[in-house]
Order: sequence, then structure tokens, then C-alpha cells
Amino acid sequence: MKTKQILSLIAGCCLAANIAAAQTNPLISTQYSNEAIAEMIRKYKSLNARDAVPSPELAARFKADFPKAYDAEWESAGGIFEVEFDRRFRDFSAYYDDKGNLLMIVEEIYRSALPAVVKNAAEARYPKYSFEDINKIRRGTETFYEIEMERRDTDVRLVINSDGTIYDEKNGAAAK
Repeated sequence: MKTKQILSLIAGCCLAANIAAAQTNPLISTQYSNEAIAEMIRKYKSLNARDAVPSPELAARFKADFPKAYDAEWESAGGIFEVEFDRRFRDFSAYYDDKGNLLMIVEEIYRSALPAVVKNAAEARYPKYSFEDINKIRRGTETFYEIEMERRDTDVRLVINSDGTIYDEKNGAAAK
């Protein structure tokens, strides 16, 4: 009898963990390739996005993907909807197509949440810089990190793949 109860408890915990994971990690659509999503987002960002009201279906999809989101603000351009929102006192952005397919999630994270390989790559490249803003970006099947680092009057923005490869890098003077 105790074995059944223990197995039942374990199954319940696994189910709860899977539900929690689904709520914190909504599934990105596999409708498009990574390259197609990157192009769609690039095009969206090049257009003049305007405030938007999502369709009831899109709003329901967003609510299902991010049930604990608050302060949602929607914009749209070129068939892409961006919703900026807060969840657990952190900033998020999610990008959907007009059919409700989730394309990309940008999540503000803390330095402590960076994978060691990513943190080490940034520190090796800029050893005397401090971490400022960090975003985890899930786009298609890819995960990468956008890291802003600063030292005195100079800042740098790195985009690093989850394997530690620096994908993009921009240097510049810090804003005053």
C-alpha cells in the first residue's frame, strides 16, 4: 500500500512540475524556421509599430501562454504583434504572428540565472566590465542571451548563443 501512495505522490509531483514548466516556458511555434522567425522580427522592428488591440483569440493565446502576466501593452506592425508585460517583477516581451503563433520571448534575467558558459564567455571577452542588463531570448528552437556590459564611459552589447559562442557584438560610448 505504501508503494502505491509513494508512486502516486511522485506522479503528482511530476505532473505539477510539468505544468509549472509549461507556465514558465510556453512553447515557441514550430510553424516557421529559425531564419524565417528572425526575418519576421527584423522586419517588424524596422516598421513603425503602433499600439494595437489583439483579437480575442490572440489575447486568449497570450493568457494561456503567460497566465501570471500583468501590465500588458500591445503593438503591431507587418502582421506581428509584440506584447510587453511584467511577470514576477521582471520585464518580458512576446512576439506573435497574426494567427497566434508564439515566435519569440525576451525575458529579463539576473546575472545569477546566466548559464556558466555564457557568463564565462562574456567575462573572458570583457574581463573588467560589469554586467548591466541581461535578456534571455528564445526564438524558434534557439536560445541566446543579450548582455549589456559597462566599464567607466564605455558600454558593450553582446549576443551570446547558449553554447557560449559570441553571435553579435557592438561597442560604444555609454549614454550620459
